[in-house]
Amino acid sequence: MRKETFFVKTLGCKVNQVESAYIIEKLTEEGFILENEDRANILILNSCAVTKRADIEVYKILKKWIKINPKLIILAGCYSQKFSEAAYIFAQKNNINNILILGQKEKLRISEILKNVLPENKNKLPLILVEDISENDVCEPLFIHKFFGHSRAFLKVQDGCDEFCSYCIVPYVRGKPRSVLLEDILRQIEIFINEGYEEIVLTGVHLGKWGADFNPPKKLTDLLIEIERFLKSFNKEFNLRLSSIEVKEIDKDFLEFLKNSEFIVPHFHIPLQSGSNKILKLMKRNYTKEEYLETINKLYEIFPHATFGADVIVGFPGEEEKDFIETYHLIKESPLNWLHIFPFSERPGTSAGNLNSKVPVKEIEKRKKVLKELIDKKRQEFLKKEIDKIRKVVLEYFDKNKNMWKALSENYISAFVKIKKEIQLSPKKIIKIKFKKLKENYLIGEVL
Repeated sequence: MRKETFFVKTLGCKVNQVESAYIIEKLTEEGFILENEDRANILILNSCAVTKRADIEVYKILKKWIKINPKLIILAGCYSQKFSEAAYIFAQKNNINNILILGQKEKLRISEILKNVLPENKNKLPLILVEDISENDVCEPLFIHKFFGHSRAFLKVQDGCDEFCSYCIVPYVRGKPRSVLLEDILRQIEIFINEGYEEIVLTGVHLGKWGADFNPPKKLTDLLIEIERFLKSFNKEFNLRLSSIEVKEIDKDFLEFLKNSEFIVPHFHIPLQSGSNKILKLMKRNYTKEEYLETINKLYEIFPHATFGADVIVGFPGEEEKDFIETYHLIKESPLNWLHIFPFSERPGTSAGNLNSKVPVKEIEKRKKVLKELIDKKRQEFLKKEIDKIRKVVLEYFDKNKNMWKALSENYISAFVKIKKEIQLSPKKIIKIKFKKLKENYLIGEVL
């Protein structure tokens, strides 16, 4: 099947995006040709399973691909890891006789499977290749040279989670926490730097668990100190961004590192989920709303110009009006200025599915709307304060319609940059701009 064309669709998190980039690079190395969705012979879906909405999206895409009728459809990743049998039944019902269902470990061997396994099993399609991931105790490095379609380089340093929050399916589809070795992380950073990337985004399924599986155990701060030292050796400017970190993992050592870091950018995503201690306990989260506020305020003291983001689940079973009001007030009173708002989504196999006192859908939608209005107002206030400020931005692409460069600031603000004709710029690069005006939900800036 060499020289075949392929297309990869990615759902879900930054870790999935890294793994998709790895799949693209490996297939390309083997002679496969990356092509548009409607023209590719092989269509690959790297799936998500965090919410019911993600499940629906999987089947929506599969139905679309049935009409395209490629030589082969590959369903890979989180959904197929947990729901391979359901996907197989769907394929049979819809007469999809050209589908290959791969789990987490198998998807990273797609090039090998297409070359060696599939030709021998062509008559067995639809075919499931999904191993149990629960005992996997190694996180193999995924060396990537070009992060396809991105001006910033995402680096997977960790996989898996063992927190087992009552609503979350992630431990069942990603396995237990395991970490990439320090030397492999530094090697990947060097590859990215040699390819011209100037912002590195560290990501993991549970990033703050990096090093916990080592003997002796290490902490994320240990990794950050080593990365900082390594970046300094290049004698140039870089951005080092964290994708997400749990509130309990922001300790004294972490805060001390942040105060002295030359590269960490002022953007922190700290999952909240609820501002009610009652609901946090039902969710099996290991912190209180008071601890959350105290920690995020400590970060705010160091980085008053940061984007502070959080995930919030609305309508968790047992969430009464007073619980929602507590969440509302915590968000209003905190430095949070960016939210991902999720309606509660029951996941098979999780304990939250057994809880009573389900919140009506209409009430969930109402609460979502209230939170969105609150955070939109806070975000606008934050953006207005940034006018006339000088910030570093990473250039993403040139927008011909606006005749400006699209960029992302160090503090996670979408921006468009006016460029003087004599200045030559290219994607991936860090430049300094001055924010001049607010338009909708982004800022317009000028190159200094």
